[in-house]
Amino acid sequence: MEDSEKVLIKQLGKRISFFRKEKGLTQAHLSDLAEMEESAVRRIELGKTNPTFKTLLRISKGLEIPLKQLVDI
Repeated sequence: MEDSEKVLIKQLGKRISFFRKEKGLTQAHLSDLAEMEESAVRRIELGKTNPTFKTLLRISKGLEIPLKQLVDI
């Protein structure tokens, strides 16, 4: 993975964390809403994994925000 891709993945994780906190959600609560493991949410927010499109859809639905808003970096 190129450095520029790593930077984008970290920025995406920070955006997810920002929106989650803005909604007053814990990682555990978001993981329940997005129907995924809490550890997966944690790894994504830390920029340690590149989430799939399907995962991003689940997170955006869990956060109740449009996918475009989530990924508009």
